[in-house]
Amino acid sequence: MKNLARRVIFALATFITLAIVSFLGVDALPGDGCTSLLGRFGTSAKIESCRQENHLNDPVIIRLKDWSSDLVRGDLGYSIKRDEQVLKIIMPRIRNTALMGAVAAVLAFPSAIAVGLMLGRYPRSRIGKVINQLSVIAMTLPEFVIATVLWLVLSIWIPIFPGVNVVPSNATILQLMPNVWLPALTLAAVIFAHSMRTMRASVANVQTMPFVESARLRGTKERRTILRHIVPAALPPVVNVIAIDGSWLLTGTFVTEAVFNYQGLGRLAIDAISDRDTALILPIVLFGLAVYLATSLIADMSVRLLDPRQRSTEH
Repeated sequence: MKNLARRVIFALATFITLAIVSFLGVDALPGDGCTSLLGRFGTSAKIESCRQENHLNDPVIIRLKDWSSDLVRGDLGYSIKRDEQVLKIIMPRIRNTALMGAVAAVLAFPSAIAVGLMLGRYPRSRIGKVINQLSVIAMTLPEFVIATVLWLVLSIWIPIFPGVNVVPSNATILQLMPNVWLPALTLAAVIFAHSMRTMRASVANVQTMPFVESARLRGTKERRTILRHIVPAALPPVVNVIAIDGSWLLTGTFVTEAVFNYQGLGRLAIDAISDRDTALILPIVLFGLAVYLATSLIADMSVRLLDPRQRSTEH
């Protein structure tokens, strides 16, 4: 419990520090909500009036204090450009990206563990070599190439899924589902390759260890040896990879969402940066920080539960 408490405190301290740095960094960007709103029609007088009205001319320390107080109360701010509360803008996008990420995770992670286990057990099999080479290709190809290939095959040649998303960000889950599959398959292809190769290497290493050989010498059935000894010992490295890939599914989908015009958080981030909508950029950055810190903490604790060697060091 002490280790868990220390990690939670460290994660919170890291989040607070990075939140302050992010605020100062975003504040230093050229332009603000007023220049974005008024554009080329904004005279100096109009821009100054807008800044006074929205307290953008206050000293940075005062604005940081006000922003921190609002954040603690759950107020993410107000987008001058979009004339709406940031929370109302960002929540549907988080839901959309989470849905896409969940579909990609369900498609990729269980199959990656199963295939990685098989290839690790039989590393010299012909099909294993083919799958291994395909995974290398999937890891090295840029996302937009994979997305283009899937779009060409599954939307043009075999028109199963719509090629471009045309539903709004606040569409229902039922309306959104047909548009989820192509971007989710794109993401699944990338994370499958990462997780599968990690599982393959881990299984190949674990199955030659003395405790596995000892189990076999005792006459333990191979199925039981795999499930009881090989898989638990091989999973910890894979959990760390899954944590990183899971974070990326929620925070690193800019390219995929842009290719398919999918109305998720990545698409919103691109639009916010293009619009110099600093009030909207900052919450997106903070969401990414929170996701990475939370998944890292969960992965670390999961590894300690799975690995008996690490559990023993806790006592």
